[in-house]
Amino acid sequence: MRTSVISKMQRSFSIELPSLVPLQLPSRMETHLWYVVPEEVKSKSLLKHYSQLLSPPEKDKVLRMRGDELQKNALLARTLVRTTIARYQTNNVVDPRTLMFKKNMYGKPEVDWQNYKNCDNPPLHFNISHTDSLIACGVTVYVPVGIDLEDKGRKIKHDVLALAERFYSTDEVKFLSTIPDPEVQRKEFIKLWTLKEAYVKALGKGFSAAPFSTFTIQPKAGTTGGYNLCKEKTKKCNGEWKFGLLELADSHYAAICIEDDQASGGAPMRVIVWKTIPFVEDELISESRFL
Repeated sequence: MRTSVISKMQRSFSIELPSLVPLQLPSRMETHLWYVVPEEVKSKSLLKHYSQLLSPPEKDKVLRMRGDELQKNALLARTLVRTTIARYQTNNVVDPRTLMFKKNMYGKPEVDWQNYKNCDNPPLHFNISHTDSLIACGVTVYVPVGIDLEDKGRKIKHDVLALAERFYSTDEVKFLSTIPDPEVQRKEFIKLWTLKEAYVKALGKGFSAAPFSTFTIQPKAGTTGGYNLCKEKTKKCNGEWKFGLLELADSHYAAICIEDDQASGGAPMRVIVWKTIPFVEDELISESRFL
């Protein structure tokens, strides 16, 4: 797909960096997915600027990470969340440095919107996922979102089917057992794991509320990258959640799960993907629809 760059600033950090380019809020049944590749962020002065966006507790958490790479990735993850959310506050009420967060009763992070009385935009929902080599943040309005990333080349130390029997539903184990090629079986196992993680994160109640073995993720017939959720106990599939699976940076699977909005009338989920180096470059990568 042809890409388009919406902002690309000169890589000179001796002066104050420009403001983030504001974007329109996602529409109903739309997810905006932003990702950053840590190895592409090399400027120490830029990283120092990012650290100035964080709250004191966030800075402390970053500094407690062991090793430069872990600290850098933790810094980039928090920066990505703050700058992504700030892009959509088009009335300039919210500065990324002033964003405040809270956790729901199950520990899922949320923006503490009650601190922004003059903000006219509907509150954004967000979710973040990261690996050693990729960090992503998904945002929606109106509905909760869960995302997960997994490296396509991730090695599985144990037997795939034995691992599936431990964690997955009976139907998912049966599906994997029909795949004779070990490499294809490994990839399908990872795809399922990514999708299941995204659902649990969208649900926002923690793993104990939805163990992987209690629900089945299955491909939706006639679609590419679309999936159904079926409860293992009842064997019933419902349309309360929409899923999308795509690839990022040619190296990762990315799963997106959102709660279906009754007002959508059964519209497909639209996913718009951006690659970013905050304050430096934003690049539109792809647009996809999932039934």
